Amino acid sequence: MPPSKPGKAAAAHDPHAEREAQRYERPIPSREAILALLAERGELLTEARIAEALQLHDEYDLHALRKRLGAMVRDGQLLLGRRGGYAPTNKLDLIPGQVIANAEGYGFLRPDNGEDDLYLSPQQMRQVLHGDRALVSVVGLDRRGRKQGAIVEVLQRRSPRLVGRVVVENGVTMVVPDDRRLHQDILVKPGQEQGARNGQIVVAEITDPPTPYRGPMGSILAVLGERLEPSLLVEMAIASYDLPREWPADVIRAAEQVEPKVTAAEREGRVDLRALPLVTIDGADARDFDDAVYAEPKRGGGYRLVVAIADVSHYVRVDSALDREGYERSTSTYFPGFVVPMLPETLSNGICSLNPKVERLCMVCDMTVDTEGEVTRSKFYSAVMYSHARCTYDRVWQAIGLNDPDARQELADVLPQLENLHGLYKLLAAQRRRRGAIDFETPEVKFRLDNTGDVVSMGATQRNDAHKLIEECMIAANVQAAKFLEKKRIPALFRAHEPPPEEKYEDVQQFLREFKLRMPPLEDVTPGDFADLLRMVQDRPERELVQSVLLRAQSLAAYQPENRGHFGLALDAYAHFTSPIRRYPDLLVHRAIRYALEGGKPADYVYSPGKMAAMAVHCSQRERRAEEAERDVDERFKCAWMSKHVGSEFEGTVTGVTSFGLFVELTESKVSGLVHISQLSNDYYHFDPIRHLLKGERSGAQFRLGDHVRVQVLRASLEDRKIDFRLVNKGEASAPPPRPARAYDYAQAGERYSLPKLPRVQGHNPASARDNARDAAPPSRKAGGAKAKTTGGARPPQGKGGAPGKGGRASGKPRPGKGKGKR
Repeated sequence: MPPSKPGKAAAAHDPHAEREAQRYERPIPSREAILALLAERGELLTEARIAEALQLHDEYDLHALRKRLGAMVRDGQLLLGRRGGYAPTNKLDLIPGQVIANAEGYGFLRPDNGEDDLYLSPQQMRQVLHGDRALVSVVGLDRRGRKQGAIVEVLQRRSPRLVGRVVVENGVTMVVPDDRRLHQDILVKPGQEQGARNGQIVVAEITDPPTPYRGPMGSILAVLGERLEPSLLVEMAIASYDLPREWPADVIRAAEQVEPKVTAAEREGRVDLRALPLVTIDGADARDFDDAVYAEPKRGGGYRLVVAIADVSHYVRVDSALDREGYERSTSTYFPGFVVPMLPETLSNGICSLNPKVERLCMVCDMTVDTEGEVTRSKFYSAVMYSHARCTYDRVWQAIGLNDPDARQELADVLPQLENLHGLYKLLAAQRRRRGAIDFETPEVKFRLDNTGDVVSMGATQRNDAHKLIEECMIAANVQAAKFLEKKRIPALFRAHEPPPEEKYEDVQQFLREFKLRMPPLEDVTPGDFADLLRMVQDRPERELVQSVLLRAQSLAAYQPENRGHFGLALDAYAHFTSPIRRYPDLLVHRAIRYALEGGKPADYVYSPGKMAAMAVHCSQRERRAEEAERDVDERFKCAWMSKHVGSEFEGTVTGVTSFGLFVELTESKVSGLVHISQLSNDYYHFDPIRHLLKGERSGAQFRLGDHVRVQVLRASLEDRKIDFRLVNKGEASAPPPRPARAYDYAQAGERYSLPKLPRVQGHNPASARDNARDAAPPSRKAGGAKAKTTGGARPPQGKGGAPGKGGRASGKPRPGKGKGKR
């Protein structure tokens, strides 16, 4: 006997009931009806409550509803809460996003849709931790005019694992998280201490997340060491950021089954490029080679440019074990001397890597570039190739830029191709300047470690034309990939970079006035305005400072399911195509291109637009996680290095001025530290937040942004990531600081110690979670009339003083060993 029909009331209120009846023999209310119901109720509804509201009672109908709700979650139309409640993703007063906590107890929600952050009060933050995903409702504006949120539902808890220090008091064991943004200590349940002793560094796991009424509880999993040492830094980061170091058994089996060499069957149907002298150009320490390039002059001017990219999509098939693990990781994470790869090394360093003198499968973007540096034609195809040389940036530059005889002899077999590439680069670079792309010159800090993991040396390296020619070739291919997919309308991920946020841009304009520089209003600003300003200050002493401030003002680049263009590169279309070994979005772009080349239709593609939107959020979050982990380790290695140089003197530049001192960046190493106000000469100092100035009341001594100074290293704390300097006056004999001195406790004194961000102006406080995500930017403090006295002795508490953290940027430094920026 057939089941009874669903209630008439449900069908009567469904405007798409007729359509559903044509599609299904046994229809239930449409997706639109379900979304309308949830929007009307304005709260999360469980499956049972939805069924009751839609008058669905039969087992058949309930099963169909369950499948439909699951499909709507998969396609990004609904959010599923941890307690089984559903909510529409596009409901304006219910906003999903990631919680970004501040060490001082408050936090923000970074919305998934990239809109402005929502402030979360300390009371709201009691029930969540940094990294949780939550559904938040807008409850009004706080006293600074920011949207304020209230947590409706915790959608997903952050990784339960963390690293911290054991504290035992009165028989109670706590773990104090190493990450200060995890602002609640973890109560260790009795019997779960694993023998850990007071003061030890441990890996802990949260078993009971916090609630509005109590803090988190958990257990200790492992003891890492007695004290914090450089050898522990990478292990700590892997545990703290829950980076998946181990491979699941099914992934290992799948990787072992991949053929280590290209077979005859795999060559069939591919263009044979083995005779074409393609070369790879990477860092000296690179192990995985995504891309190879070739250029030849064309009659009448211009060049043919061939960019061959590892055909990872041939080996990593949709929904395979390798694919699921690759998506979970989404990116490789690069530490000094160690990599957490996205794919197993048998693929990333083996069959997928374009190693020299072996056959490899590749996806090719074949372009024609005219004399103006414009790509006039392009085509994509699958090919088999043979890398004719594995070149390094430095050696290539020595050969084509410095005409070094030894380098030219070493690269003699491919020297004509390298010179062609350099000629092509000059056309592409000229076109880049004409379109107004922003060109930030950001040095990369490199560390050299010994066998124990300790820092032996460090220093900043500059890019040369070899880096830049590869970057321009990659950008050209990425642009063509974006245009191709947009034309074919195949769902994929695009790389989006928006204009600067209004709040950051206002800070930039205020900062530039100090140097008699100007930028147009935000509504009129173009990438070319930034590029023109950078060229204007190229020969001025404050060049690096101005560049740093402009870089920090940029919005964060992110992955989006639709093309939004790239502001920093001044491009209307952009995607990531060139690094599928280490970035999952590139792998998705390869799959979409192959599907289009095979004549596939958008409606039949394995990924729906809704699914692609969800993947964009996931990949962007994984990218942020990797960046934060890398930056965390880099900052601590800097502290480890500077701890060996206590008492040494260095040249530097003032990059931040606060009510409690000066932030100084060292010229050679790019290490930043604080000259606390107590280390300035004996005087009362007034802080002027408008002019970013500290001025002595009696002496008239002034310290401002951009000042060149000489400093002595007082102390460096590996645990707190803090480096303290003191100013050294010209002609002064430097005395070594007292070694027993303890690092100043800024938190206890009410101060916030972090690397300098854009200077704040009085009465203005963006306090964006974008800034917090990059290095915890607190709300602005009382700025006007700040006054402090220093006698050169013990540091006085500074009360409300604070130093903002670093902001986001359009394109990060090249990954170690890669040299291609994260555009």
